[in-house]
This record gives sequence, C-alpha cells and structure tokens, in this order.
Amino acid sequence: MFDLHGRVAVVTGASSGLGRQFALALAGQGADIVLLARRMEKLQAVAEEVRAKGVKALCVKCDVCELEDIQNAVKATIDEFGKVDILVNNAGGGPLYPVFETPDDFWQHGVDLELTAVFRCIREFGREMAKAGYGRIINNSSLFGRIGTGAIPISNYCAVKGGVVNMTREVAAELCKFGITCNCVCPGFFPSESNNPEAMEAMGPWIESRVPMGRAGVEGELDSTIIYLAADESSYVNGAIVSCDGGWTAT
Repeated sequence: MFDLHGRVAVVTGASSGLGRQFALALAGQGADIVLLARRMEKLQAVAEEVRAKGVKALCVKCDVCELEDIQNAVKATIDEFGKVDILVNNAGGGPLYPVFETPDDFWQHGVDLELTAVFRCIREFGREMAKAGYGRIINNSSLFGRIGTGAIPISNYCAVKGGVVNMTREVAAELCKFGITCNCVCPGFFPSESNNPEAMEAMGPWIESRVPMGRAGVEGELDSTIIYLAADESSYVNGAIVSCDGGWTAT
C-alpha cells in the first residue's frame, strides 16, 4: 500500500523543517521530488538526501510570493518530468507581533506568503493536474488555523492559516471533477527552523500543559498522514482537515 513509484511530488518550502521531512517521506515511498525554496544551497543538501532513497530530485529556486517564480517552477517540473501528481503547500514563516503592534506590511506579507501563495500554487500546478485528470493537493496549515491561543501574539498567523483551512474545503469541492483531491494537515508544535531547540525548550511546559499526550511532536510523526493523503488509497478523502497535534484541538 501507499506505493508512490512513478509519481512526481512538488514540495514548497522544502529547504528545511517540515518541508524537508515531507519531501523525504514521499521519496521514501518512491515518488520523484521537486524541491522549491529560496535557498538553493539548502535545497541541494535536501536533494542529496532524497536521491539517497533511490528516486530523482529537482531543485528549483522559488519565492512563492512571486507569481513568476511559481510559473517557472511549473515549467521546470513539466520539462523535467512531464507531469505533476502531488503538491504539498508548505512554505511559510515569519516573526510574531501583538495586535496593536502589527505593521501593515507584515500583515500583508503574511497574507502573501501563507495564503495567496498557496492559492497560486494550487492554481498553477492544479492546471497541469487537471490536464492529466489526476492530482493530490495537500495544504499545510496549523492547529492555529482552527483555534486561537492567547499565549502567543499570532493573530496574523491564525488568520492566514484559518484561510488555508477553508480554502482547502472549497478547492476540494471545485477541483474533484478534474480528478484532483485537496486536503489539509493541521500540525501542532514540531521542531523546525523557527521552532528551534531553544524555542521548543522555552515553550515546553506550556505545550505539555495543553497537549493531552503531554509533549510536542517529533520528526517522522507527520509522515504517515502526508503519505496517506498523497497516495491512490486516499481517493475518496477530499476536503479533510486532519489534525496532528497530540489531541490539542480535541480538548
């Protein structure tokens, strides 16, 4: 089950953190991987890890806030592989501001990076999926796309991640007639560049107090969800919002 050999998967924000983990998880099931991010040197390092799993890897420098970069990434993917089967919208990140201190340019950047870019990637890569009559779109949101926190000043983040959640539902309903499914993953706290060891340690007691399982997630615990949503076996799963947060949003 969940054999992805012969499939081509595009992962945005693939140079580190969850993007890297998603790319390696899909490669481990046999998919060829297209890695998109701004930092080519880090992409090349991830590409070597991907190729070590016996599949192909293509690195494309791409700032997902730039439409032309996304369109160039689509062209590079089609030129190299002739198709795209799986799209994982993962790129994101940025500083945090309390409501009264949030600058307009930061707010707009968050919308551009975390919401508009996801839509554009869906639209541009989705067109190629529609031509082939097959596609798996997986959007990476957050538990804070479903709830607020009060403990961290992330109104901007909650807004855009909530937008990704509901956009997933509509895209799922609209694109399924083209053979494309669209689903959304809402992770809790996992190690990443922004959630570095120091940050995770500082937040540890708070996370433990909120998560019924009493801990943050660890590398690998999102893999099975991504693999399942990318596979043929999930053909009747469409518009699902899947929490991977240790039970945080269950309480």
